[in-house]
Amino acid sequence: MTEKTGAKVDMAPGQGEDVQRVEPLCYEPSMEEGKLKNLKDADVALQYVYNVNATPIDAETDKRIRRTIDWHILPWMFGIYLLQYLDKTTLSYAAIMGIRSDLNIASGQYAWAGSVFYFGYLAFEYPHNRLMQRLPLMKYVSVTVFFWGLTLCLHAATTSFATLMVARFFLGAFEGSVTAGFILMTARWYRAEEQVTRTSYWFCANGFAQIVGGAVAYGVARGFADNPSITFPSWKVIFIITGIITALYSVGMYFFLPDSPINAKWLSETDRAIAVERLRGNQQGLGSKTFKWYQFREALTDPKSWLYCLFACTSMIPPGGLTVFFTLLIQGYGFDSTTTLLVSMPSGAVEVWSTLFFPWLAYKMRNGMLSACLSMLLGLFAIALMTGLARDGPTAHRIGQLVGYYILLGNSATSLLIIFSSISSNVAGYTKKTTVNAMMLIAYCVGFIIGPQTFRDGPYYTNAKYDTIAQLFVALACCVALLYLYKRDNARRDALNLPPQPAGQEFLDLTDNENKYFRYTV
Repeated sequence: MTEKTGAKVDMAPGQGEDVQRVEPLCYEPSMEEGKLKNLKDADVALQYVYNVNATPIDAETDKRIRRTIDWHILPWMFGIYLLQYLDKTTLSYAAIMGIRSDLNIASGQYAWAGSVFYFGYLAFEYPHNRLMQRLPLMKYVSVTVFFWGLTLCLHAATTSFATLMVARFFLGAFEGSVTAGFILMTARWYRAEEQVTRTSYWFCANGFAQIVGGAVAYGVARGFADNPSITFPSWKVIFIITGIITALYSVGMYFFLPDSPINAKWLSETDRAIAVERLRGNQQGLGSKTFKWYQFREALTDPKSWLYCLFACTSMIPPGGLTVFFTLLIQGYGFDSTTTLLVSMPSGAVEVWSTLFFPWLAYKMRNGMLSACLSMLLGLFAIALMTGLARDGPTAHRIGQLVGYYILLGNSATSLLIIFSSISSNVAGYTKKTTVNAMMLIAYCVGFIIGPQTFRDGPYYTNAKYDTIAQLFVALACCVALLYLYKRDNARRDALNLPPQPAGQEFLDLTDNENKYFRYTV
């Protein structure tokens, strides 16, 4: 067996604090076993790569491993993200299927039924991130998915506004693990330059969910309308069907979706080592279970963390309202209830295109923030189109307003997914990453909580449209600021002319600020 050297790292001046947190790596007397005695602060990947023989990676092998990972990981992530968005928007479908009259829900109360979902999401977001650091990642997410499926089924048992609020709160609480978990999951499997496109592959499920949701809701509504002898409320069927599918899906996730390359049964031992080695260029590995207070403090004091938060909040206020009120907004153009369900579907097709095109553009341009800015400009064009056409009357130029609506809703989360991939690749140090993850998703929740409260001037929502324009301009400014900070910090580090990076430092669980060999993916 090839002899392995210890991982004592000599650092550049100013980085002494980083080394002190990582005790020198020592080996057992038996070098044949190759076991490390002390890795309490380092990334899990460090122990793994030191305990296996080095394997060279050529271009063909790298492509084969990436393709294998894609086929085994992305379908599961796509499926659960489709269910996540579908489950979240069931309330909007139920709104025109009778839930408001059956539960005696007033217009203002309906807005709060949409917002309370994100109170649950917000309350549990940081605990989710801490538990995902300590526990097996996908096992934890699978369990929360199971309970969210059960909670969705229980929506059918609600009998009043109060019971609906309780059900929505816990639905948000359980769903809060998914996006955070998938950001961490993407970083565990893919190189930094691959992450924006892979994030788009699972995130585009939101668009498919709008198409599937509209079709299922339309089918149920028509089935009940054509069979007046059925007395069971149709809106309850929507909750039960989607809840059961979600709960069953979670069982498959638990048994077949691995937490990282290390425990992927469908990879050979050699391929596992290659999959981990592929991450070395990310300057981060598979994560550390040790909570580090200095990384927590760094997350709170890094200006980029707060730009992520401001972006998430302002960019999500518009879709926060649209996901709750989109059926009512469309119905305001003069469509009946069942036609509204069909008319809502094209925005899903736009979202599929948008969430695949702009990340692809980011990959081709090697500039995610610029692509995010272009996506934001498209959203501004869409809301400006809707607002301008409505000046001749709320229902004037109905087709043109619908086109603007499709572009606005379909493109509303595209820049967000690019920011998700930016956090995945540009925030290093596992405690810092999970903290920033939680901070941004809490801000995301705040945006979704505020969103439904801006839609109070129905059925045409003129004031909500003006508010959307303002929010998108602020979010665009955040993208520009992040692009500037990434380029500035990379230029400063390039000017240091550092010696070659010490072996193993990539997996010492250093933050992006303290690791001067780290480069931000713009």
